[in-house]
Amino acid sequence: MWHWYDKGEEWLAIMLLGGTSLTMFVSSVARAIGNPFAGGAELAQFLFIWTAVLGADITLRQGGQVRIDALVIRLPIKLQLIITSLCVGMMMLFLALLIWYGYALATSNWQRPMGVAGLSYGYITLALPVGAGLMLISLLRRIFTNGIIGSLVADDDEQVEEAL
Repeated sequence: MWHWYDKGEEWLAIMLLGGTSLTMFVSSVARAIGNPFAGGAELAQFLFIWTAVLGADITLRQGGQVRIDALVIRLPIKLQLIITSLCVGMMMLFLALLIWYGYALATSNWQRPMGVAGLSYGYITLALPVGAGLMLISLLRRIFTNGIIGSLVADDDEQVEEAL
């Protein structure tokens, strides 16, 4: 089941990024020939924000988030577990707060129109709680599959360590 979920999310992110590029290209060409596409910038912004949110989740799911572990990996395992648990706990708390306050933000912006495009601004602000929810799911998946210490290690780093 997770395989299809992961592939679907990756394809959706690719499609949204392609849509962003296509929208900007069409908008630029239309402007150059003297017939500007009025909602092009807003539509591209909408597509790009959702692309970024899905990209952040894909990155977290693969363990590609920024981390500085030069000191932590030299510590005893028990201390690594404590420090990593603290970091993961803070990440989960932050994501939960983004879901809570992001949902409130999205519902409060639902009636606000987004420029010329006519879309609700709520669709843009909804990316925050949805993305945080997806990242929370990805983080929990990593904890269950890799353990606490391995949850923040990049997938490609594990392959390098296995080869050594």
